[in-house]
Amino acid sequence: MPRLLTSVEEQTFSDYDVHVIKGVSPQGKAINQGATNAKGEILIVLDDDSRLADNSVFQKLVDTLDADPAIGMAGASIVLAPDASAFQRRAALQFPRFNTPVVDKVTDSDLACHGCCAIPKRVFEEVGREREDIIRGLDPDLRVRLRAAGYRVVLVPNARIYHPLPGSWRQLLRQFFRNGFGSAYAWKFQRDCVYETHEELDAASFVARTSLPFRIIRYPLRLLRALFTGQTMRFAAYCAYACGYAWGLLRAKESAIAGGA
Repeated sequence: MPRLLTSVEEQTFSDYDVHVIKGVSPQGKAINQGATNAKGEILIVLDDDSRLADNSVFQKLVDTLDADPAIGMAGASIVLAPDASAFQRRAALQFPRFNTPVVDKVTDSDLACHGCCAIPKRVFEEVGREREDIIRGLDPDLRVRLRAAGYRVVLVPNARIYHPLPGSWRQLLRQFFRNGFGSAYAWKFQRDCVYETHEELDAASFVARTSLPFRIIRYPLRLLRALFTGQTMRFAAYCAYACGYAWGLLRAKESAIAGGA
């Protein structure tokens, strides 16, 4: 958090105030509380473990929104930090969402996310703010609602942030197990917010919702592809996700939302 705040203070765009929300879960509730406290016309959401890669990120986000009122979310690319470990560098090669391409023009993409994004406050209110009743899938849910309202979701040219990747096998497998559990919870109790996530830069081919039979057939194919292409991290992560999903189907209770994610 101190590194994030330092990178915020160094921004060339200075017409902002900072609201740090502590001890509030799930994430949607925390973001909504920050939005309520904020007085500006644009909301910039940052994960507490993110770090702005240079001092021009805020300016680029604001300029992009000002240039096109049809944009509902303007996101920064997540890139590998210069001090990343060998394990993290290897993970970045195998998980596209861990290391997002940096674009040179405004690009409609499903890779924009809450790690660092700017949203006009009027648009945020128009689409109903963040959902406070889901423990996983906040990003795809908001992106779908923004697009349904006619707004673009984009990556901003040359806007970059650092977001730490899992630093060990334990952290990687734990993250994907937790994600699998969260997906199972959503399938059991909130099927209306079960959406796909895209790994390609261009959103043109993206389909937000697919059928359960399709996903069941696709999953072992993804496992085989990871195995035969030598992506051992990806294969292990998929296995951990499947275990978390199975555990969630067996043990997840609707009251789990009270504990956050």
